[in-house]
Amino acid sequence: MAKIKKRRLSWLASSSSQVVGYKLYWSEGGGVNYDSQCVTLGNITELILPDNVDAFTPGSGPIELGITAVDELGNESDMVTVMAPYQFSVPEAPKGIRMETLKDFHSTHFREDESEAPQPINLLKSVESVKRLRSG
Repeated sequence: MAKIKKRRLSWLASSSSQVVGYKLYWSEGGGVNYDSQCVTLGNITELILPDNVDAFTPGSGPIELGITAVDELGNESDMVTVMAPYQFSVPEAPKGIRMETLKDFHSTHFREDESEAPQPINLLKSVESVKRLRSG
C-alpha cells in the first residue's frame, strides 16, 4: 500500500445566513467547474484530504479544487478555486529486488578493553551456586 501525504483544506465561512453547507469540486489537471466531480460537505470550513472525502480518488497529476457555499434550497455561490500544491499520486515502486549470497564474510572485532566487553555467563558456576542455595 502506497502512502499519500495528507493536506488540510480550509476556507473562511460564508457570511450569508442561509448557508447550510459547502460543496467540494475537483478536476485533475485544472479546469474545475460545476460539472466536475464533487461531494456535498456539511457546515464545515476545513477537511483533510484524502481522508475526509471517500469519493476523492487521487489521480496522476495536479488537481484543482473548488469550494462553493450551498443554501437550504441547493443554490450555490460562486466557486473559489485553488490548484493543489502537489500531486495526489505516488511514484512507481522499485522493481527487481534480490539478495545474493557472497563468498566473503563480515568480521566483527571485539573491543581492546576486555573489561567493557560483555562477559559470558559461566553456567557451571551458576549451577553449583543454585545447588548450594537449595541444600543450604
